[in-house]
Amino acid sequence: MSRWLTLVLGAVAVLAAIYGLRAMMTGGGSIETVRAETVPTLDKPVSDGRVARDGMQVVVVRSTSQQRPLFVSLTGRTESVRTVTARAETTGTVRAAPAAEGRMVKRGDVLCELDVEGRGARVREAEAEFRAKELEHKAAAELVAKGWAAAPRLESAMAALDAARASLSVARSELAKTRVTAPFGGVFEKRLADIGDFLAPGSACGVVVQLDPILVVAEAADQNAARIEVDAPARLRLSDGQEAQGQVRYLAKTADPTARTFRVEVELANPEGEIPVGRVTEVRIRVGEGEAHRVAPNFLTLDEQGRIGLRYLDVGGVVGFMPADVVDESPEGIWVAGLPKETLIVAPGQEAVRAGVRATPVFQETIAP
Repeated sequence: MSRWLTLVLGAVAVLAAIYGLRAMMTGGGSIETVRAETVPTLDKPVSDGRVARDGMQVVVVRSTSQQRPLFVSLTGRTESVRTVTARAETTGTVRAAPAAEGRMVKRGDVLCELDVEGRGARVREAEAEFRAKELEHKAAAELVAKGWAAAPRLESAMAALDAARASLSVARSELAKTRVTAPFGGVFEKRLADIGDFLAPGSACGVVVQLDPILVVAEAADQNAARIEVDAPARLRLSDGQEAQGQVRYLAKTADPTARTFRVEVELANPEGEIPVGRVTEVRIRVGEGEAHRVAPNFLTLDEQGRIGLRYLDVGGVVGFMPADVVDESPEGIWVAGLPKETLIVAPGQEAVRAGVRATPVFQETIAP
């Protein structure tokens, strides 16, 4: 949910206590009403919180649901797609450390360079041996072609050439191991070895973090997880106010055994690496279309079990309570699903009106004190 909606919901409990205390102090009393000819607005307080007794008038507003996109709202944090510690594959002393912490690196960029020692000489030696075996093979091929040598001589020269080629490959591989490189493009997050440090095979040079794309990871309760689909579009709002578009790439099939929630991963582009890891993010995942009512946040209240929701008049004029299923938010209010298409919603400021009370609906925008 957005920050302003979270604050409103947090204040509901306090308002409930205040209005309940006021009701006890003022007692019952009648409510003078003026029946309105037009449907009242949904975002204007309409009661002073007086107690409504069974069968008495209760101020309500008429609401008609609309067909619109539905969303599941979650809160998550940004995470990297991959975080890898680049390690040495051979022994040697670090002689160069060209990559700077916090800077972007490309795949193959050198992070730590070890002393070459005799590895360069071994490469040159293997290259010379390979060239010699190439000449020997060429000469043997010409002799066999002219009939001056038997075929086994050519086969022997080919075997020697293959052995020289393999030796050269090994020498070059050993030389390449003196350069610890970035396994993928990302940010060189932390250096773990500096010039002069001795590294053995498996010793860490530094940490590389892939930030493009970046993930937003959230936990969804069972009811919400059942409505989310992989590849569904998602709207994201970061803690600094930045907004972005993403897509669900993963939905866990197994719930966390402790929290009983399902892991949801939303992927979004981050080409410049501007979005860091660990930032709190509001996630709104589209789950289809359906009927929803628009109400102001102050219509939300608490029931006796402490659940946040809406009060409405059910069949026969009995007050009912529905836990809030907020499926979208807009500057005009919040959108709540689960109510009938035509619903009489109990207006704010009547906290003493509880579920189960039989009431007579009164449609109006203001009441007399």
